[in-house]
Amino acid sequence: MKKTLIFGLLLSAAAVVAQPKMGDRAELEKKKEKIEAIKVAYLTEELELTVAESQAFWPVYNERQNKEHELRELQRTSFKKLIGDEPSEKEVEKMLYSFADTQIAIEELRKSYLDDFIDVIGAKKTAKLMRAEKEFGRRMMERMKGKDRPRDKGRRPGPDGGRPMR
Repeated sequence: MKKTLIFGLLLSAAAVVAQPKMGDRAELEKKKEKIEAIKVAYLTEELELTVAESQAFWPVYNERQNKEHELRELQRTSFKKLIGDEPSEKEVEKMLYSFADTQIAIEELRKSYLDDFIDVIGAKKTAKLMRAEKEFGRRMMERMKGKDRPRDKGRRPGPDGGRPMR
């Protein structure tokens, strides 16, 4: 029952986030906070964290998430610089290597936190965490790509019978 409730909350949050209005930063922040709250509930449920484990786990998890967010933001800003210009071949090549280096840095960051998570919640729950994070992301993406979006109604389905091609 709890999993159904959490999954329902997850799906409703994804629907809310699906199409934010441009320039409405406050609303976007509210949606991000809601998704984060649902993610916290989902991970807590999946990992079956005790109160003591939660108190030790969440500060470490949030620290890693903040560092990972900074790396992804760096990656995003460097990519955006190239979109507005007509970049040269060398600039694009440099950006691609920078992008790859940032991806490696993110994976190294995640690896560096493994010992911290194992110390706090144990190896089995750390493995569950990795699986639950992937599953949460997958469910969010599925929900955002869902067939029930209003803009897809009345359109022909794609070649595989799924979403229409654009």
